[in-house]
Amino acid sequence: MKGDCLGFILAQKRFLHHHHALLRACDISSILDDRILASVSSEQLLPLPKTCFTYEQMKMKLVKSQEGDILGMLEDVYFCLDRGIIVAYELSDGFFSDLAGSKRQIQRADSLVEVRKDEIVLNG
Repeated sequence: MKGDCLGFILAQKRFLHHHHALLRACDISSILDDRILASVSSEQLLPLPKTCFTYEQMKMKLVKSQEGDILGMLEDVYFCLDRGIIVAYELSDGFFSDLAGSKRQIQRADSLVEVRKDEIVLNG
């Protein structure tokens, strides 16, 4: 499994149902403070791939090494939009550790091994 950033998920809210679409990273022309500019129309947006995970699905999941050691909980994900890859994962040991400022980062784009129902496995 690769740690790629495919783009942004857009929520299209309609009268009776909500639909999500993918705005690919390669279609984004610039990111401003209050908006994202893209070179596609709403008809050209793609459906979400079945194999992708959103940040909300991964946030606060337990993160383990391949050996089973607990590394922390996923707090944030950093990505390089130009290259379309995840560059770092920010991990937390919990609320009280966060107050003490002890969050840490794993800064390897190739470290994601597997996303399971209740946990994320990283290489390293």
